[in-house]
Amino acid sequence: MGEGGVDNVILLADSYKVSHHRQYPPGTTSVYSYFESRGGRFPYTVFFGLQYILKRWLQGPVVTKENIEEAKELFAAHIHTNGVFNEDGWNYILEVVAQFQGMC
Repeated sequence: MGEGGVDNVILLADSYKVSHHRQYPPGTTSVYSYFESRGGRFPYTVFFGLQYILKRWLQGPVVTKENIEEAKELFAAHIHTNGVFNEDGWNYILEVVAQFQGMC
């Protein structure tokens, strides 16, 4: 990890989300997410900072083999088991990005 913070985009999710891929039915090819206000003091959600997020986390090389290995090791130690982290899925993303970059 970099000095004073996380430089690995894979490590930015809550720990329990690492196992979400196991909950999808076989053959799932896409999923989506959304924001929703859960009430309380503010009955609405305001999304602010998208440009920063895109530039900081999705511009340039985002996922590397080193990122995948770091996440795999960290989650194995944190969750106390191997096989929960979706290494195959992250490697697939790495391969697709490499193929796309080769086309440009």
